[in-house]
Amino acid sequence: MENSPLGSKSSIVTFLASDGLKLSGILSSSPRSGRLCLIFIHGLNGSAFSHLALHLASHTASGTSVFSINSRGHDIVSGFSKRTGKLWKRKRIGASLERFEDSVFDIKGAIAALSGLGFRRFILCGHSTGCQKALNYQYKTKDRRVKGLVLLAPTDDYNLDVKRLGRDYGHVLSECRKMIRKGCRDMPAPKGQGMSAQRLDSILNPRRVEGRLFNYNGELREFRSITVPILAVFGSNEEYALKAPSEYLRILEDATSSEKFASLLIEGATHSFDGKEKELIANVMEWVAGL
Repeated sequence: MENSPLGSKSSIVTFLASDGLKLSGILSSSPRSGRLCLIFIHGLNGSAFSHLALHLASHTASGTSVFSINSRGHDIVSGFSKRTGKLWKRKRIGASLERFEDSVFDIKGAIAALSGLGFRRFILCGHSTGCQKALNYQYKTKDRRVKGLVLLAPTDDYNLDVKRLGRDYGHVLSECRKMIRKGCRDMPAPKGQGMSAQRLDSILNPRRVEGRLFNYNGELREFRSITVPILAVFGSNEEYALKAPSEYLRILEDATSSEKFASLLIEGATHSFDGKEKELIANVMEWVAGL
């Protein structure tokens, strides 16, 4: 993995999610980006300082400003401040405790903060679980300021966990639901690999949106509704794949209603694109420049 030093135009920006949660991000501005900014949304257990985020931030010379945000799901467990009226309260969230649906508040707050700085057009760029968050935001809001989605390794978390749990799937889902009903939503889920009952239920429960978004055996209803330009990228050595990555890309291409859909398979790349960052980002920036 190569180092990715931030340029002199990079700064930490603190902002409020639309529900009052205090968040922050790294804004790397390019003088040639005009009013366009790419918002990078990290994956599960990740942060604004993930290596992909830092590589993106170091490539603003291409003419695109980048805002890499720390969502409420950054790291495993994290502390936050939340404003309610005039009062601030401490909240414990992080990837193991976050409610997936609340990610809409994070992205909405990031766009509001960037709008206050003069940006008017936005590209949502998600990696891994960040893909689900980017897609869900646009599905829920139909935000006209969002001019495109970049989906980096949009893996099928639902079917991955169904396979991992095997015969225990039904029992684990039932236990998660019981825990939620009993007010134990933030307690560790059985066989949840550190996730809370509520967080694991978000992936396993087909009635909730997260697990449906990239269920490649399902209808992809939310994905089909998106009409803005989309770039979907996988590495050929994607380790969290139940089908060939090229098959995932074909399924997305067949399902899309996007006015401008493009797919890219990077040979030799893994889920994190380690060692292939320059190739990945060069392609992403070229696609963004062509919008």
